[in-house]
Amino acid sequence: MDAITRAAAAGNVAIGCWLVVAPIVVDAPAIGWWNDAVVGTVVVLAAGTNYARAVRRRPASAIGSGLAAILGLWLVVAPFALGIKGVALWNDVVAGTLVASFAGYNAYVATLAATDPALRTTAEERP
Repeated sequence: MDAITRAAAAGNVAIGCWLVVAPIVVDAPAIGWWNDAVVGTVVVLAAGTNYARAVRRRPASAIGSGLAAILGLWLVVAPFALGIKGVALWNDVVAGTLVASFAGYNAYVATLAATDPALRTTAEERP
């Protein structure tokens, strides 16, 4: 796994941790608090697993990255569906966009690595 994939996984871990504490900081309503806490925890677990795999130079999990990307898209839609307003709305939209982008990239790379054996070798391993 290359440095970009590793950085994207690490970024999602950081954003997931932020999502767990953000409702307290931005004073979100109860429904927003639970939504962010659950989504943030799942994103941390999925991205953390991919980061650990990256450190061991193993390919990312396409399923875990895909799940995180879907949850990122949910974060973009959730404030409007749940009636969240103000700073909490924009926090979810920005965090969701970043999570979906990072996880989408990792899912794409994981899918390529699964289909093309030449891509399983990372840039660091090539002579």
